[in-house]
Amino acid sequence: MRDFRDAKAMARTLRETLAAKAVTISNSEGLELVARMLGQRDWNTLAAAIEAARLREAAWTRLEGVYAKKAPVMGSIVGRVRGGFTVDLGGASAFLPGTQVDVRAGWRRDLGALMGQAQAFAILKMDRSGGAIVVSRRAILEQSA
Repeated sequence: MRDFRDAKAMARTLRETLAAKAVTISNSEGLELVARMLGQRDWNTLAAAIEAARLREAAWTRLEGVYAKKAPVMGSIVGRVRGGFTVDLGGASAFLPGTQVDVRAGWRRDLGALMGQAQAFAILKMDRSGGAIVVSRRAILEQSA
């Protein structure tokens, strides 16, 4: 499904097919049925899922270009996970290993100052099929030093 227009076309086809068999449904009922056929709760949920997938795809395409150029990408640390942190890269999530946060040994005391702040990161590894991105703040700090 490329976008919501495909789902609307499916609903239109469903309405026309049912009308040929003397079953009349409204446009909104057709949209709701298509959403359920595609595994979503309702039409609004399906439309939101389609838009989220489109934004995620655009973010991955942008990040692959940045990775190919070996350029830094802006992001912010949004959470802590086992072994490191989660970084929001504007539509895609990345993993920041604890060893790649800073060059200083005492960075753990300044963790509150790092959370939620826009910072530059280097992309170390990308695996689109697995949905994994690994970034480093340390690589950027070492380049500037």
